[in-house]
Amino acid sequence: MKRILPFVLFIFSLSLNAQQIFLKGKISDALTGEGVSFAHIGICGKSIGTVANELGIFEFRVPAGSATDTICASAIGYETFEIPIPGIKGDKSEFAILLIPQTRELSEILIKDERVTARRIIAKAIARIPKNYSRQPYELEGYYRDYIRKNDEYVSFLEGVINVADPGFSESSDKSDIGIAQLRYSKDYVKYFTEYVADFASDSTKLLLHGVAPVFKGNEFSNLYYHNPIRNHSVSVPFINVFDTFAERNYDFEIEFYTFVDGREVCVINIAPQKDFRFNHVSIKGKLFIRMDDYAIVKFSYAYFVTKRLETRKWFELNVEYREFDQKMYLKYFSFMNYYKLLTSTEIAEMSVFREYFVNMIYHGVKEDSAATSRLKADQPLYKQNAPNSTEFWNNYNRTLLEQPLME
Repeated sequence: MKRILPFVLFIFSLSLNAQQIFLKGKISDALTGEGVSFAHIGICGKSIGTVANELGIFEFRVPAGSATDTICASAIGYETFEIPIPGIKGDKSEFAILLIPQTRELSEILIKDERVTARRIIAKAIARIPKNYSRQPYELEGYYRDYIRKNDEYVSFLEGVINVADPGFSESSDKSDIGIAQLRYSKDYVKYFTEYVADFASDSTKLLLHGVAPVFKGNEFSNLYYHNPIRNHSVSVPFINVFDTFAERNYDFEIEFYTFVDGREVCVINIAPQKDFRFNHVSIKGKLFIRMDDYAIVKFSYAYFVTKRLETRKWFELNVEYREFDQKMYLKYFSFMNYYKLLTSTEIAEMSVFREYFVNMIYHGVKEDSAATSRLKADQPLYKQNAPNSTEFWNNYNRTLLEQPLME
């Protein structure tokens, strides 16, 4: 069920030259008031949109050709919010969207039905990947960022606009043609990248305690794309191994509850290691969100926790979410975090490396102006890539804002 909420305040600007509508604000839970992390806001029925940040805060620049369309905001577990763009008025100081939660408890009939098990649902979802995800070529245009947190402070930040010409799920993701349109990074990015990420394993002055530096397969973005267990479901990816065999491995799967996305029922399944495969110093927690009418995997989250001397820390976390466009599932966003403790001759620090990609546009086939982007060089870090950095471009691009800004 889709509803238009009565409480909406806006900040609105319309450029007379570009005729571009600029919206910014926050997407929140209507009951708790808390921001809805990584909610999607865009043009209803089209691939144009952006993703809110961890706090639900967003900025969205509506293309001129969509001035008569309708804005949609959606997230797993909530009713879809809609408002016609012509109805937006620009006299207020904020743009607040309240999403109404939409969940339900398990019914007695379902609980007693022995045929409905979490493991069977996951097995069906994996078997349906070839049907639910595009096997034809498509292109993603998205916003990429990576950043490092040292102890409790963000110290470096890089962002770029990256296009992925994917051959489709019938081919390996290694055959994707990746281009970079814009790139910029914070003042000390190269210094921190060199000290804390690049060539870490070969540097004898550094020692990792209960952690690993991010595994590299090419540069930072290639590495992130490679970690996606849904896109690379038939090959082994770090931490997850082969996703095609996920339902057969030594996990306990439990249906937690049912919820909705875009009005369609989604089963939420908890993931944990079986008793014989649990260890004192490591725990694994995860969730799979599977749409029940066609068994499409909407979201997958997976995290390792390491306990050392009574201290438990999240060591690795992966989140990947898909959304439907033209009856197929396409990437909405993908992120991972890698934590490790650093010990060198000069410092001890707790490090977290983040890499994230948020899809703004989806194209069937290959985008006509893809040649305007520079092809990504797989053997070079992103800061060495030949890509422009235009202030005007960044002022008019849909970015997912960083919780602690380093370049605003």
